[in-house]
Amino acid sequence: MSDTIELSASMRRLIVYGILFYFALFAYATFAEDALAMLATEFAFGVIAIGIGAILYGEADETRSVVTGAAVCLIAGGVLQFAHLASRLMVVDLASTLLVYAGIALYIYAVWDS
Repeated sequence: MSDTIELSASMRRLIVYGILFYFALFAYATFAEDALAMLATEFAFGVIAIGIGAILYGEADETRSVVTGAAVCLIAGGVLQFAHLASRLMVVDLASTLLVYAGIALYIYAVWDS
């Protein structure tokens, strides 16, 4: 059983560019204090979390693996991010963030353990 996944170079670039876009947009929104840019940042956070989660889920070898757990956490975190955008409840935002962090931690564990 191997929890690592093999992504094509173009898929890895797409993920890296998406994450870099998110951080650049976040930096701009923070320094410029632009509310619309911050809203776009929150939307991008959800899209990127769901996108990376879907990629991990599609590439996971087994349904009960650490990579699958990471994928589910990322997808759930992204969906909760959209729920936060609709409701503006801070508890939903916190849950979204914690799920995304858990997804990242699980994937790092899977890579480390392999």
